Amino acid sequence: MKKLLIVTYYWPPAGGPGVQRWVKLSKYLSKLGYQCYVVTVDENHASYPSTDLSLQKDIDTSIKVTKTKSFEVLKIFSSLFKKEKVPYAGIPDKNKMSFVGKLALYIRSNFFIPDARVGWNSYAIKACEEIIKKENIDVVITTSPPHSTQLVGLVLKKKFKNIKWIADLRDPWTDIYYYEKLSHTKKAKQKDLHLEKQVLEQADAITVTSPITEKLYASKIDKSLSHKIKTITNGFDEDDFVNTETSTSNTFTITFAGTINEQFAIEGFVQAVKNISTKHKNVVLHFIGTMDLYTKQLLEKEIPKHHKITSYVPHKELMNYLMQSQALLLSIPKGNNQGTIPGKLFEYLATQKAIVCLGPQGCSAGEIITECEAGKTFTHQAVNEIEIYLQQLVNDFEAEKDISVQSTIYKKYARKELAKQFAALVERL
Repeated sequence: MKKLLIVTYYWPPAGGPGVQRWVKLSKYLSKLGYQCYVVTVDENHASYPSTDLSLQKDIDTSIKVTKTKSFEVLKIFSSLFKKEKVPYAGIPDKNKMSFVGKLALYIRSNFFIPDARVGWNSYAIKACEEIIKKENIDVVITTSPPHSTQLVGLVLKKKFKNIKWIADLRDPWTDIYYYEKLSHTKKAKQKDLHLEKQVLEQADAITVTSPITEKLYASKIDKSLSHKIKTITNGFDEDDFVNTETSTSNTFTITFAGTINEQFAIEGFVQAVKNISTKHKNVVLHFIGTMDLYTKQLLEKEIPKHHKITSYVPHKELMNYLMQSQALLLSIPKGNNQGTIPGKLFEYLATQKAIVCLGPQGCSAGEIITECEAGKTFTHQAVNEIEIYLQQLVNDFEAEKDISVQSTIYKKYARKELAKQFAALVERL
């Protein structure tokens, strides 16, 4: 039996798409006959943006989980400055940050490289070393963000010459859309770039979540090494859609799931909804997750009676909300995001609801939507085109026509199929 050691900061009870990738993949890899070991941070020591106890049911009973302590700078910051919001993900506009916020960002950018969770590494390395020695591990998989987790792989690869190391990079590292908003000094940025290159060069294989991200990382290393980078996208778990219910309401609900802020640039979409709502009072834009003040004020000003906001909900409950919608909104944040494929896209696809995607022309997410015949992609400010598409959907809905997506191409993105791709990669190594 092949033995896999998965090193991941995010693991239940943490919530969010980053958790789901390896909870789901380990679930199906276990069913394929692999013995999976997981090293993660103890929830009592972790800094999570959200928790979701419902994801614990997806942990296969054969998986052996080790949880460790961590030195969490985010927790220290939170305790010292209780009134200041802890920046768990993304970077807010510096012009809107307080002095304390700017100071915290500077400290995080220059003293905790590559990120503020690097304090977990020493604990993770010790736990991994013990498991590798005791269990004779074949393959180590480190998944990020946080990209500091990849440094655990660097240490283990140097110490244990016989293990194979897969670096799973779910997002860009020094090219993430908010990277230039960090307060790096030149020296700090050079150090970060050096660490990124070391990981890319020394890992035995690198997995990424989109073809464009694959090309991005390949451009950072010698061409002779680019063959070891492979795209294995995120996906959906068919088990999550068992016993979900569709809606019989006459309200046309467009749902957005996840974190949203000013960088998602939904002003054009909101204007299109506003225009349609003058003729159709039954249109509602529903946001589920975390929202910044700017977006809240935008919705209150433009469509006060045609939107609703629900805070973070357990994953199973979210699936019900998606299934009870008539259309789904996906927005790619503005910036260097051509290759961004949000994990929720695949769950959107599995609902067989029409997807309205906002993003740059030729973006990876839009290409998948087109491939699966599951909706349309527009640039962020294409108000007229968005309005025409939404108007057609609303008209068909009110005429009681079936507006669900008929294509079944999306099934290729099932988690159990993606686990087979990982298994094939492990066997090649």
